Amino acid sequence: MPSLKRRLLRALAVPILIGLLGGLFAYRTASEVISDAYDANLLNLADGVAQRIRRADDMLAMDLAAGGQALLRTDQVDTIFYRVRADDGKVVAGDADLPPPEALEVDGAPAFYDAPYRGETIRGVRLHRMIDGRGFHVTVAETLGKRHAALLRLMLGFGAAVMAVGLAVVAIVRFAIPTGLRPIARLTAALSARAGNDLDPIDPAGVPLEIRGVVMALNAMLLRLASARDEQRRFLQNAAHQLRTPLANLQMQVELLGTTPAPEQLARVARATTRVTRLANQLLALARAEAGTQHILDARPVDLAPLIDDMLDDWLARADRKQIDLGVHRAPAWVRGDGTLLRELLANLVENALKYAPTGGRVSLHCVQHGSGVLVTVEDDGPGIAEAERERVFKRFYRTPGSVGSGVGLGLAIVREIVTAHQGRIALETPSSGHGLRVRVELPGEERGSVAA
Repeated sequence: MPSLKRRLLRALAVPILIGLLGGLFAYRTASEVISDAYDANLLNLADGVAQRIRRADDMLAMDLAAGGQALLRTDQVDTIFYRVRADDGKVVAGDADLPPPEALEVDGAPAFYDAPYRGETIRGVRLHRMIDGRGFHVTVAETLGKRHAALLRLMLGFGAAVMAVGLAVVAIVRFAIPTGLRPIARLTAALSARAGNDLDPIDPAGVPLEIRGVVMALNAMLLRLASARDEQRRFLQNAAHQLRTPLANLQMQVELLGTTPAPEQLARVARATTRVTRLANQLLALARAEAGTQHILDARPVDLAPLIDDMLDDWLARADRKQIDLGVHRAPAWVRGDGTLLRELLANLVENALKYAPTGGRVSLHCVQHGSGVLVTVEDDGPGIAEAERERVFKRFYRTPGSVGSGVGLGLAIVREIVTAHQGRIALETPSSGHGLRVRVELPGEERGSVAA
């Protein structure tokens, strides 16, 4: 991509070219105006000569003394020539060899011409007049000294104007453009000198108005990066805190085992190991969900029904332990996405419902095509979530006051990250029974015709 300086030069090239073309047009127009002005003067001189022709004794003669003829030829720059010739070919007065020798059409209109004469180029006019029934031609010509001098002055003036424009362009290229680009250079230097962790916004007051919008957009991006950095720092701190306690507990349980551990001790170690494993898996799932957009770039059509079938036996075993009535209704439901993330989505929804449903309670899972998308709902008759808390529960490591169980508050955070990565929507609702919780997830569907056989 060309530099901004080169773009500015290209932008200047068009008006400069138009200016030069306009100057050439103005020069040609002015030269025509000069030529017309001198032609008019030449025609006036020819008319003056024609008015001096008289008829005497059936002949034409010029009523002008020798001194008058000398005055007629007087010019400070050019040499004046003239000739008066009757229609019968007889020269009445002037220069007999003045071109053109041939007769012109007798139509009353003056005719201008250029011709060589006595080693010079002349500009002449010829006209026809009648006096007492006899016609005659008057030809007046002059050398081109005045015309050339006027055109030379015009060219000098035009050249001076072109030089002035050229100097202005050079000044713009040499001084104006670098001066105008200096704030951008300062901004570039300031950004280059920044440390990698310096995400402070840029002061827009020190940049030109033309790039202030770019700076504002950059500031917005820096704010998002700072927010993401702070969120990542909090996540790592919380993760370290959440892992520290179960790991310490696991270490203590292992140290107490001794050489002949009791079954109760082994059970405690197993529970501690399960908790640490679950927490580590959730942290990994959350990290994967946050990068879900990259995974979706290589997404494939996924049918949610087989994913549910693969986890159904484990869910039923957990439900049996709490005597929960688990109802599952699923139909082929195709989604374009990442199968591992979608499996984690379903697992978190159902496991949360089984965890919070009371003993002898009820949990239901519905997964069906819904219009052009897929609808997944998981409903339980547990304590539910108050409306004021429903947005907060999507935050990492947040648990509602009075929550039961040993979770760390990552399940719904993982779910929302996965749903967002798949461009879907999630909502927490109160079931029609008035108690419990219904989680409603809508995902864009995938047409069956696009699925490879």
